[in-house]
Amino acid sequence: MVDSIEDKMGAPCFFWARILSIVNYSFWVSGISLSVYLAATAVGYSIGSSEHYSNFIFLILLMSGLLALRKLVMERISGTYTRWFWAQIAIAMSATLASVYSVGYIRINASRLEISQPFFEDFDLVIGFVMIFGVIVLNWIHWGWLLSSLIIVSILYFFFGHNIDNIMFTHPPYDTNFVLNYIGLGTTQGFFWLAQIAADSIYFLVIYASVLLGVGVVDMVLEIGKAGGRHVKGGAAFASIFGSGIVGSVMGQAVSNVVLTGRMTIPMMKRYGYQPSMAAAIEASASTAGQILPPILGLAGFLIASLLNRPYIEVALAALLPGLLYLSGTIIGVLTYAKRFNLAKVTDRIDSSVIKNLLPTFLISFGLVVWLLLGYRSPAFAGLIGISAALFMCLFQGKHRPKWRKLILALDEGLVLVTVLSLLLIAIGSLGQTIMTTNLSGRLGMVLLEILPDSKLLLLIGAMVVSLFLGMGLPTPVAYMVASLAMVPFLQQVGVPPLQAHFFVFYFAVFSTLTPPVALSILASAMLAKAGFAETAAHAMKLACTTFIVPFAFVYSPELMAFPDVTWGVLIAVIEVLFVQLVVSISAYGYFVRQLTIWEQFAFGIVALLAFVAMTHEFIYWYFLTYGSFAALLLWIKIPSMRSTVDQSIN
Repeated sequence: MVDSIEDKMGAPCFFWARILSIVNYSFWVSGISLSVYLAATAVGYSIGSSEHYSNFIFLILLMSGLLALRKLVMERISGTYTRWFWAQIAIAMSATLASVYSVGYIRINASRLEISQPFFEDFDLVIGFVMIFGVIVLNWIHWGWLLSSLIIVSILYFFFGHNIDNIMFTHPPYDTNFVLNYIGLGTTQGFFWLAQIAADSIYFLVIYASVLLGVGVVDMVLEIGKAGGRHVKGGAAFASIFGSGIVGSVMGQAVSNVVLTGRMTIPMMKRYGYQPSMAAAIEASASTAGQILPPILGLAGFLIASLLNRPYIEVALAALLPGLLYLSGTIIGVLTYAKRFNLAKVTDRIDSSVIKNLLPTFLISFGLVVWLLLGYRSPAFAGLIGISAALFMCLFQGKHRPKWRKLILALDEGLVLVTVLSLLLIAIGSLGQTIMTTNLSGRLGMVLLEILPDSKLLLLIGAMVVSLFLGMGLPTPVAYMVASLAMVPFLQQVGVPPLQAHFFVFYFAVFSTLTPPVALSILASAMLAKAGFAETAAHAMKLACTTFIVPFAFVYSPELMAFPDVTWGVLIAVIEVLFVQLVVSISAYGYFVRQLTIWEQFAFGIVALLAFVAMTHEFIYWYFLTYGSFAALLLWIKIPSMRSTVDQSIN
């Protein structure tokens, strides 16, 4: 009652508006300071690594705390706050202060801690626990209870896992100094481990992606998609496929991509005859594709490069052909669906001025980023140049030149996104460190080897199921990290090369955003389309069936990941994948030249299964059986129509 009276008087609103201004100002000062500091590092300025990453984590945790306070204050101003408002404020401030104080202490004592580890003083140990508290609570605020619970369980396992009786999951006892050294006090392990990737690789690339969105690239790629959709049936989906794919390739986050582009693409698809659930499924699938396309690769590409100790550009190039094959499967599925329901081509007017004015900004800035990465320059430097080029080129976009306010909002969104993503990598560093240090990853692989038969294909399917399960409901980098630490050693044991093993797990960790029961991308797109979750998930699974084969393809045909070294073997492998995708789509949507009967759909499903077996086995008779069966079905479908045509011409 008191609150409502005060709100009517206006004084509390003015107070909270002032608080919001202070929080925003502090966030921007921190973000600009961090950006300038990292930019100086990218062009050659450097200090000791322990001090450098302590500075980075200090500012990221401070900015994470300010973002938590910003959200709560904005809820207070808008009147959407809950009765737990003051408790939430207390928790956010406690976590922020704990994080800032503990990391500040580590920064000041970085040299001493690095030399003395793991023989810490008693107060050092207290600081370690305070840091764990602050990081986990901030992660809970920004990323939810599931991930935070997983991190808490992993840390508890590190401390107390030696009490487990099962020989497969126990580990030797470790003292507190040892554990805290690997969790947070050691300035190269735990929370600091993946912070190096956040600072040196993703920071400026993520801000570059936000700048591209701010200068209007979303509008451009959607117009290009509409232009392509004028030439094929069901072309309204191409705005989603190309738009979400391109935007996702620089944004790297499936759910955010769905929300950003789906607001425009889903209504358009529904207007051209797509079922709401199918429109939502297409948007979710296309947005997911962005996570496996260079240059961002859902951030997991940088983790792969780090774990393999390879330059990031080599990982990005290896991902190109498999990523394009993912898109080809989605396109084939959509075209088959459009033929089945005789959907119209796009007739909307294409705003060519958007393409003409914005394309140079995208091509020049993106080209510079790729060129610098190909020249083995650091991702941080490449991203910094990309930001500068995009901001410069947008001045020449004519009537489509963005307003300053829009650019400032884009930079703010970039700082917000890179802050929460960096916080994510800081938090999951402890999870990955626990799995590696306790050798839990190796033991999980041994469990699969004991359960499954000695068949490479069946073992790969088992790894697929585990990767999907482990990635369920988690952000892509976390899903990949958890699945890779558990499954990559196992895959290498069964003969999969390291690069292919990491990408196999990565793909299915990404796919987990499409697979029920969690399926976060499906949930987001279904809400936008006002469609049922089950129907949307069913359509998404049909589209995913054309893409689930891609990881198996590059395991059995490693040359698919040898780009730019394109050989005849690469061409043959691509044709095999495209054929399987076509037959799967025919079976899923029941259309090939004409609408198929149930038994004909089933027959094409058998051919798809045969083609998959042929792709994963070297025996030539599988190919004869596959393509012979397809030819027989083709004749069965075509000959009656040919006879009908002849009869009509005679009459």
